This record gives sequence, C-alpha cells and structure tokens, in this order.
Amino acid sequence: MNNLEQLLNRAEVQPHLFESPVPLYHQLSRVLLKLIQDKAVQPGDRFPTEEAIAEHFKVSRPTANKAVQFLIDEGYLSRDKGVGTYVKEKPVVEFTFLFDSLSFADQFPPEVPIRTEIIWSKVIPATKTAAKALNVEHEAPTLLMRRLRFVYDQPLMVCDSQVSAERFPDLTKRKFFRESLYATLAERYDCPILYSERYAVAYEVTEQEVAELLHIQPFSPVLMITGVSFTRDNSPVDYLRTFLREGSVLKTTVRRREGKDGSLRGKS
Repeated sequence: MNNLEQLLNRAEVQPHLFESPVPLYHQLSRVLLKLIQDKAVQPGDRFPTEEAIAEHFKVSRPTANKAVQFLIDEGYLSRDKGVGTYVKEKPVVEFTFLFDSLSFADQFPPEVPIRTEIIWSKVIPATKTAAKALNVEHEAPTLLMRRLRFVYDQPLMVCDSQVSAERFPDLTKRKFFRESLYATLAERYDCPILYSERYAVAYEVTEQEVAELLHIQPFSPVLMITGVSFTRDNSPVDYLRTFLREGSVLKTTVRRREGKDGSLRGKS
C-alpha cells in the first residue's frame, strides 16, 4: 500500500470519480480536500505528488495539476518551487450564528480581518414573496443589493438584501457606516434592528455569478440562510438571502435562565 492509499484510508475517503457534468479536476480536488479536512495530513506536511495522484486515480497529469492548483488557490496548500507542495495553516473561519448582535461585523473578534464589497444594487418591483416579507404592496419599489463578504481576504458569503426603496431612499449612495447595513439603518434612518428570524437550508449554487464570487463551481454545496429582520415595533425591515460557502463554521450561543421552579430553561 503506497503513501497516498494510506492517507485516503485514514480519511475514510472513497476515491471514486464519477461520470458527471462536474469537471473531473473539481471532483478530484474535493476528494483531496477531505485529506486535509479529516486531518490525514497536518499543516506543514508534504502533500502527495501530482504524479502519485494521477497514477492512483488514473487521471492525466494536467488534471491532477489542476486539482492541486485549485486547493492552492483556495488557501489549503502552498507550493515552493523545487521543494514541493505542503499543507497550509489555514485560519478557521468561525463566526457566531444568531448572536445577540445581528451585524456581520460584530460576529468576529477584533483581530479578524473582514471587509464587504457591494457588487451591485438596483430598484426593482417587489415580488409577492418580498412584498409579504416586507409588508409592502405587491410591485412596490424595493432596493435589492448584492454584497460579497470577505474574511482573511477569502470570500465567505454572498448576501442579497432587499428593503423598501421609499422607506430608505439613497441607501447605497453613501458608504455604509462601519460597513454594516444594520448599523447604517440605525445611524442614518433611526431604524435599529431588534431581532431577526432566519432559516438555514442545504443548497446547491445554481447562479453563475454567486459561484464565481465565492470561487466555487456551479452546483457546489452551500448553506443558504434566508430571513427577515424587525424593529422594536415588529416592523419588517429587510428580506435577506445569504449563500455561505462550504467549510465555514457556524456557532450558536445558548443561554440558560432559571425558571420560577428552579429549573434551567434554554434561551436561544
């Protein structure tokens, strides 16, 4: 048994590539990524050579090269010319899900570098779904904006937010306060967000632009989070849809409070 076979067994990988519209190199990169995710190889370890990968999976050398390069581009591997390819120490992207503060910027420790880019924004008539969520008339003007969120300079999520264009005029004409939509709504429009209802579901990316922004292939798995945010008087503010790329860690803080009978009760 060669070294690559041992690593695959350690990670309990089923090394099968399928006849599929998904490119062969991308399938191979996902198999190889599991070696890293399951810690069959550690940061600083030398990664299997492209020759060994090509031979084991019975693919061409260019296919093996493209699969390894894909993992390099994603930040999992580093390559030193004349030395080899090594597993990279990649920061864990962890943020708090459903934390008391609903702003994206507040989900991370101060030392974690984050930034947001507005990809586009446009005024569109509200669909029946958006109108119901925002409590506006069907086809009322709404502002839909798409933002790309980065952590450690890597794309983490694509966020689509929709708000009433009449309630929040000129929202995107000035830079957001602290790069936060919710902080901007509170600061400029006196509209603080009190709570948000959010729903998460496993999803496959079908929109080409979302896949390109997240640096993933179409039909790759993501977590899609949808929901509506509200003010203190239960007035809906924004209708959101977020695509969170694979490999991120969601953490929910659960507090316990003591009931009148002395028992502990959960509060999410």
